[in-house]
Amino acid sequence: MSAKYQRDNRTLIWLNREIDSLMRRMFELLNKGEEEQLIELPLDIFETKDALVVIADLPGVTKDNIDIIAHGQWIVLAGKKENTQDDIEGKILYHRIERRFGKFIRKINIPERYDPDGTKAEMRKGTLILTIPLKQNVPHHIAITKEEEEETH
Repeated sequence: MSAKYQRDNRTLIWLNREIDSLMRRMFELLNKGEEEQLIELPLDIFETKDALVVIADLPGVTKDNIDIIAHGQWIVLAGKKENTQDDIEGKILYHRIERRFGKFIRKINIPERYDPDGTKAEMRKGTLILTIPLKQNVPHHIAITKEEEEETH
């Protein structure tokens, strides 16, 4: 399966990864000593003719455990993926642990031509889908509020 990437966006993609990495490290330092860790939240981001679409796989996470915040040209996804197995008094003997649990946070820079305040979010079978519409650039008339009369000589 092949995917089209805009070659001009390499710098923006790199910058977003660096910001995410910095946020993860900051969070880990602030919560040092806690058992809970910050987990990765991989995303797919693509454009359609009408919108920018962001997809995140969040199996086992309910909508109550996710915060989506639009601020300026940024959208922040934050939440928590909880372990469904309770290890009460050490009664579980794990053979392998590959799934990750804990808090996640992801900050997404939205290009200027999109309107983060108009974002629609939905969950479909453990997949979060954000649809960010294009800004509406509808032509409109601008009224003249004041007119100065010309002086005649």
